[in-house]
Amino acid sequence: MGALLLFITAVLATLVLYFWARKAQLEKQLMEEREENERLMSVAEDLKKADKKNLDTLERLCEQYYIYEGTDNLQPRILNEVRSIVEGLRSDPVVRKNLEQQLNLRYDGVMTRLRQAFPNLKEEDYLLYMFTASGFSSTTISTLLEKDKPYVYNRIYRLKERIKNADIPDKELIISCLEH
Repeated sequence: MGALLLFITAVLATLVLYFWARKAQLEKQLMEEREENERLMSVAEDLKKADKKNLDTLERLCEQYYIYEGTDNLQPRILNEVRSIVEGLRSDPVVRKNLEQQLNLRYDGVMTRLRQAFPNLKEEDYLLYMFTASGFSSTTISTLLEKDKPYVYNRIYRLKERIKNADIPDKELIISCLEH
């Protein structure tokens, strides 16, 4: 009788431990799913902000075009709007940070990985990488960096070679973002 009672107690204790462990595992899984959902919501919000920023830029240009179409002021007004947008990309740290965050979100932290792998690059090289990986044309990059196209082509080539020749983790990811 004592052995049976001990056996039943052991089975019950095992079941209690099993259900307690299962509950803890399910709670952990639920917490991880919540964190993932929050991260995805954050990514969606960031993309929504980027889309809004693009729409705001287009809206500004169209508004100036609409107001000044057919007048002598059209060209200067549009030029001023474009200049304002370019200056923002060229020198506004908030705009640059947002662009870098978008690349990190889109390409698995590529800018963070680049900065870790090459902590001594010039800021202009990080910008060159960021603009190229973002899909900006050489004309746009030349304008933003205030350099001529041959200079931009040369710097991109040298940056690619430096990355290709380095013994760093995530080399393929970092290079692939320069080659689209």
